[in-house]
Amino acid sequence: MKAQTGFTLLEVVVAMAIVGLGVVILLQIFSLGLRLATASSARTDAVAYSRQAVDAFLTRQIFDARGDSGTIGRTFAWQIDVQPVRDDSQDAPPNWQINEITLRLRYPQAERDKVLEMKTLRIFKQKSQ
Repeated sequence: MKAQTGFTLLEVVVAMAIVGLGVVILLQIFSLGLRLATASSARTDAVAYSRQAVDAFLTRQIFDARGDSGTIGRTFAWQIDVQPVRDDSQDAPPNWQINEITLRLRYPQAERDKVLEMKTLRIFKQKSQ
């Protein structure tokens, strides 16, 4: 009698399970990569729009130390707050004011909104009285 060659049904099932597990793991890795790329893209857009809003606010000719707010497109909402910074040291030059500018930009990411906050300082000379 001739010996039969080939795989048993159990060996084929085990091999298919291992291949299936490998495919599922690869799909999970690709899915995670796509989610991270989307999150990175949203954060990059938020930083760019934040810089745009702050630059537009700081380049105004008239600066009355009040904040502002607005939207960019449909999904980005920003708010700028201005707070004076006190400097009680003797080194502070007279008639100069330092303000802290804080921008908060709300942007969507996945199922919830994220908030990006940026801060900077602005110094300007006060008008003599």
